[in-house]
Amino acid sequence: MQAATEATTTKLFRFLKSIPRNTLTLLRMIFIDCAVPIVFLFIFNVFGQLVAALCGTILTAWSIDPVVVRRAKHAINTLFAQSPLLVVYLQRRQPIRQSFRSPRSIIAAVTIGTLLLAINVLAQVGKSDVGLEFSLSAGLMVLSICLFTPIAEEMFFRGYLWARLQARGYGDGLITICTALLFAAVHWPNNLAALTNYLFMAFSFSLIRYFGGGIGLPIFFHAAMNFIVIRHIGV
Repeated sequence: MQAATEATTTKLFRFLKSIPRNTLTLLRMIFIDCAVPIVFLFIFNVFGQLVAALCGTILTAWSIDPVVVRRAKHAINTLFAQSPLLVVYLQRRQPIRQSFRSPRSIIAAVTIGTLLLAINVLAQVGKSDVGLEFSLSAGLMVLSICLFTPIAEEMFFRGYLWARLQARGYGDGLITICTALLFAAVHWPNNLAALTNYLFMAFSFSLIRYFGGGIGLPIFFHAAMNFIVIRHIGV
């Protein structure tokens, strides 16, 4: 009994002792190793927003329906902000490795993703289901939110950045935390509730990537979560 207590105390002491060192390592990962890709991400996002705003002004001048204008701006912003990232990082990426995990690890990844979807479904209880409109502009919006965005974001954060950090010798645990924090930060949460929501999503996707061994499962659960949300808030 005493030996077990001493072993637990030793592990706890080592853990507490590692916190400052791991914190400094995380700061290095975020502000040095990932600085250039994140800067390019912001540049492309700003460019996408400018192009979308210009197109929105033109469409509004043509007396296009405001709902259609809003959807078009979102789709254009997504296209111009994320397409260049996909092209650049697919050409200059570190290899996005698919690690072979045990069945138990895959089950853990699927369980985390299922819990994420279940929590999002429960969050919509009591809210009206606006459904999805069948029109060209709505279809483009759905494709943008539920297909293009999950693929682009997961390939960047859990694909390119993950592989980039692996190539620099960091462990998967720190990479999981780093990519989750960056994912939440670049979405610019403007209040505590939004910050909590993005952190929850970010760590869920990163843990799915960690246990799943690749970006296939994060893309699937990211797309499914987005679909659940737009079923209630509309497009």
